[in-house]
Amino acid sequence: MAQVTASGLRRAQGSRRRSVAGWWFLAPALLFIMAFTVYPALSAFWLSLHSEAPFSGNSVWVGLQNYQDLLHDREFHSSLLTTLLFTLMTVPLSIGGGLLAAVLLHRTLPGIRIYRVLLFLPVAVPTATAAIAWRWLYHPVVGYINYALSLFHLPPVSWLQDPSVALAAVALAVAWQQLGLNAILLLAALQGIPEDLIEAARLDGATPLNIFARITLPLLSPTLFFASIVGVIHAMTTFGPIDLLTRGGPASATQVAVYRIYTEGFINFRFGYATAQAVLLFIVILGFTLLQNRLERRVHYQ
Repeated sequence: MAQVTASGLRRAQGSRRRSVAGWWFLAPALLFIMAFTVYPALSAFWLSLHSEAPFSGNSVWVGLQNYQDLLHDREFHSSLLTTLLFTLMTVPLSIGGGLLAAVLLHRTLPGIRIYRVLLFLPVAVPTATAAIAWRWLYHPVVGYINYALSLFHLPPVSWLQDPSVALAAVALAVAWQQLGLNAILLLAALQGIPEDLIEAARLDGATPLNIFARITLPLLSPTLFFASIVGVIHAMTTFGPIDLLTRGGPASATQVAVYRIYTEGFINFRFGYATAQAVLLFIVILGFTLLQNRLERRVHYQ
């Protein structure tokens, strides 16, 4: 009986030592997260409860007044709606284009690796460089897109100056830059699908469309799920292309929530109010992420 008790005590002590050692190994990562994620988030929420005077550094406690003002801020509501529309344009386009590119590149052809590298290049292009290229393409007079339209005797379009098409034009530029990453992710997922499943379906007389819809697409659902979450977060926090292409215009047609926060904080110098907007945007993004996680039941992991 004493031997059993002593053996159990030694196992408990060994387990405790391993647990303490594990916390020591986790300590650097936890400190990093606390310093660069948790502390800034708490500081931002604390700042949102204050009103700061520009250039003085003095802050006044206002409680939830900034959040109450947001309830009546029509421009912020409009920026949230613009953000939603921008996300609905960008994410399906980048994922759909990436899926199409992955299917086309999932072939054994001479030089196929070169095409894969070329497809991934837009991801590596700096945002400023890509924006300059797209501004040139969208130029109403010398842009290549309007030149292509003129070949079909179509009138030129003011892509970045017309409020009715500016948001779609920026969404196309952002989706183009994200398309390569989605294509590579989906191509890797396609290469992981067992060939015997495809061959068995072909022997049973399944058409290529049926194979894609009933075998390929369900097995790609984990990657599509991941790409959709990353795409939504990226689209709802896009700033660089909008700042470089339209600066929120024309007529606030491309003023998404992030650019609205930037305007309030660094142009109007309303830091507390801008931080309150950022907190609400975080809550909106978190809500969309949780909603997507609820849809995870349709994802086939096996």
